[in-house]
Amino acid sequence: MARVLALFLTLILAGPAFAQAPASAPASTVVQTDNVRAELVADVAAVKPGEPFWVGLRQTIRPKWHTYWKNPGESGLPTEISWTLPPGAKADPIVWPAPTLFDIGGVTNYGFKDEAMLLVRITPPAGLAGPLKLAAEANWLVCEDVCIPEEGKFELVLPSAAAVTPAPPATRALFDKARRAVPTESPWPARYGVSKAGDPTLVVEAKGLKPETISNVYFFPAEWGPVATMAKQSAAIDATGIRIPLKRGDAKATMPATLMGTLVLTEKTADGSVKQAFDVSAKLDPAFVPTASTSLAGATGAENLSLVQALLFALLGGLILNLMPCVFPVLAMKAAAFARLAGHGRAEMRRDGLAYTAGVLVSFAAMAAIVIAIRASAGDVSWGFQFQSPVFSLLIAYLFFVVGLNLSGVFEVGNRLAGVGQGLVSRGGTTGAFFTGVLAVIVATPCTAPFMAAALGFALSQPAPATVAVLLAMGLGLALPYLALSLTPALQRLMPRPGPWMDRLRQFLAFPMYASAVWMIWVLTQQTGADGVLYALGGMTLIAFAIWLLRLGSGATAGTWLRRGLAAVAVLLAFGVTLKLDDSPATAASASGGQNAGVNFDGWERFSRARMDEAVAAGKPVFVDFTAAWCITCLVNERVALETPAARKAFEQAGVVKLKGDWTNRDAEITAVLKELGRAGVPLYLFWAPGADKPRILPQVLTESLVLSELSSIQQAKR
Repeated sequence: MARVLALFLTLILAGPAFAQAPASAPASTVVQTDNVRAELVADVAAVKPGEPFWVGLRQTIRPKWHTYWKNPGESGLPTEISWTLPPGAKADPIVWPAPTLFDIGGVTNYGFKDEAMLLVRITPPAGLAGPLKLAAEANWLVCEDVCIPEEGKFELVLPSAAAVTPAPPATRALFDKARRAVPTESPWPARYGVSKAGDPTLVVEAKGLKPETISNVYFFPAEWGPVATMAKQSAAIDATGIRIPLKRGDAKATMPATLMGTLVLTEKTADGSVKQAFDVSAKLDPAFVPTASTSLAGATGAENLSLVQALLFALLGGLILNLMPCVFPVLAMKAAAFARLAGHGRAEMRRDGLAYTAGVLVSFAAMAAIVIAIRASAGDVSWGFQFQSPVFSLLIAYLFFVVGLNLSGVFEVGNRLAGVGQGLVSRGGTTGAFFTGVLAVIVATPCTAPFMAAALGFALSQPAPATVAVLLAMGLGLALPYLALSLTPALQRLMPRPGPWMDRLRQFLAFPMYASAVWMIWVLTQQTGADGVLYALGGMTLIAFAIWLLRLGSGATAGTWLRRGLAAVAVLLAFGVTLKLDDSPATAASASGGQNAGVNFDGWERFSRARMDEAVAAGKPVFVDFTAAWCITCLVNERVALETPAARKAFEQAGVVKLKGDWTNRDAEITAVLKELGRAGVPLYLFWAPGADKPRILPQVLTESLVLSELSSIQQAKR
């Protein structure tokens, strides 16, 4: 009913467009409307009687507008083509390219943007004598904020010959591109079962897939009705294949014997990310009765924010982020900057404070631009996604190591580094303050703070202006303490007088940076295995060797140029190590150090949506820990709240099913759950009391008393 109402309103609003359409527009190979340029083209220049060939209705769509697939989703109408052919000629049904999902105001549609080519196979009469005349009338619905029905009349005349004459190369290239956009037949068997609640679950037995290489999985049902298009899909991927819990659609008829549709996924290969589409025919398996998928909507503690609330939460979250464990390494850099400011005048302090704030805000703006670009090209993006790359982890380890050497006094940035950075050095402490702000943002990204998680979930699901605004508000919160100190004379008077202690403090602050480098090397081992230690330490040795060479002398002598050349080679080799890293390890360790996917580690089971659904359906208490090795807050929470003797005993006595979702490397199933809950990163903790329909979302910062309090309620209920 909702779909019929949406179509009815669409046609009423678009009524004037019908009145404006010419009643007898002349036929042509090209029709230009206000929103679509449509062209009828053939892959041959001359046809052979009785031998099939292909034509295509090529639609070039106005930017930000879209047309519809054969199943348009919750609203819309598919493009239709009506043919007028000579006697004996035949036109097959449209061969559709793989669709794109559009979510407009919560309404899910399937269709095409920018360009689409609808292919049709034509078979000319066997007794054709003379040219073949193709006449077609096409109509389509094109939408942005409003929907406009459009139409066109097409005529294409092709000469006949004893043999087929191919079309010009440019036209053949168009057809080659169109064929690549058409889904291929699935190489894997598929089946589906229906739960007791009536919801289908699709299983594609794609054995041997590497889950960490697969993302953006979506099943487009070929027909409207059996499957609800409005329900979000959360695919589970493991070595046995792909499992997609679906929701029953609005159709009153029984489920079909074969569920048809198109499976679209993105696979990361050696040549980059490749989007693939497969036509799936899933047979109904009566013996397969899946457990109903647990709904996470309405989870206790989940916030539904307005833009104003999200901006306030972002500001508070950024402010609190200064106190989070993940930002502790940069607190050392801030402390050194505070010490430098103690000997400056107020003008210099204001300038440094503004420069630090600018570094933070510029970094958050750059991050917003990256997020928007990735979201536009590859789909969903999550907070801290860059830390899921071992290359990024290694580069950050290098950065911490070099900063530590600088604080230790081994070298001064720009002093004798082959003249690089002299322009920056001449600008004094302002440059250092700016890049301290940049480093603060880099290190803060794998972490979420109170208020911040909900704001990020809102920001990463909104249009670009809201995303930028929320992230900038978060950056302002992060920079606010430093900015307030630099602009407030009363606070400045509380700072100690400068003296020899400043050099000792600076040297002492190098050790937190070395510790941070060690931490990132450990993260690297979780992502790549033991070889990561060899690569990281080898690269650091090369960097230290390069710095030593550059400090040996100065001037323009032949020896100096030789040292510079050797230093450059050493640095290139250190960065060349990144080519050896593999972000698809055989086993991925949990944040607490456990390994071996699919088995229990240290009392925890590895998370899967199916296991969570099974335990919740059985009425058991369930605790889910979404964590990552690069998330310091996650590690601290485990040590002080989840893995204490008292907490372990309480979990055991309450009979809690403990699931750990390790997000150190990319995991499409975990990402889907985070998205469903409106969260953009880890840590995230879910707790189901026995028999509860919805989970409770616990705070990002846990304490042992809070965990014990949640578990004690189970014991009290048992009594």
